[in-house]
Amino acid sequence: MTKFYGLIGEFRTSGEAAAVARELREAGFARWDVYGPAPLEDIEHATPTRRGIVITAIMVAAAIVGACWGYFLQYWGAVIDFPINVGGRPLNGWPGFVPSAWEICALFTVYFGFFAFLASCRLPRLHQPIFAAPHFERATQDRFFVCVEAADARYDAARLREIFARHDAVATSEVPA
Repeated sequence: MTKFYGLIGEFRTSGEAAAVARELREAGFARWDVYGPAPLEDIEHATPTRRGIVITAIMVAAAIVGACWGYFLQYWGAVIDFPINVGGRPLNGWPGFVPSAWEICALFTVYFGFFAFLASCRLPRLHQPIFAAPHFERATQDRFFVCVEAADARYDAARLREIFARHDAVATSEVPA
């Protein structure tokens, strides 16, 4: 049994592809995308939103851990490991620890946010099955493609073929995984 990545429809005009996108959105499909040589008008309203709080939560957690780690490193060095009494000042002079702790906090936030972004985009992607679709190279020239992933909960090849046919698809084919 061959496993498929999804079903792809090829369209001549951007209007046809945009109409399919709107219908897929209204039908409740969540895992699909539009490919074409030019931007489609109002496509951002039709394409599924992939907003989540995962990256934000990771960055907030990284900021807290980074700030605590930066403060702890300085506290360990100045109070526990090598205490030096300078002019009777307290060993735990927290105002002096804040700038370095802030810098480590920023570094943790940026690096963890960057790698969380790459992971959420599934990058680096060494293989994209959509490139195996018939005539997909024309997506950069004169054709528009709409691909619905087989991983979508509402995926039904027969229903999708009907939707694509209603909007004058030039060709419809299943993309091997």
